[in-house]
Amino acid sequence: MENSKVMTTIALKKYLISKINLLEDDLVLEKLKEIVKKNETVYNLSDYQIEKVAKSRKQFENGEFLTEEEMEKKVEEWLK
Repeated sequence: MENSKVMTTIALKKYLISKINLLEDDLVLEKLKEIVKKNETVYNLSDYQIEKVAKSRKQFENGEFLTEEEMEKKVEEWLK
């Protein structure tokens, strides 16, 4: 890396990609793959959850939702 300068995220990614592209060592590549995979999150949804998400998306597309301000007003009313 450049003489102890703080790299931006984009510059760091470009630097790492360029170095990875030069790697020939399968073991190092596998280790990098493991590191990256640890940061991935996979959610396995039930059929019920998938249906609810689909319904929610359809409601959103149809404008059937409240803004944050509208919801805050409703909560204020409920708490009175």
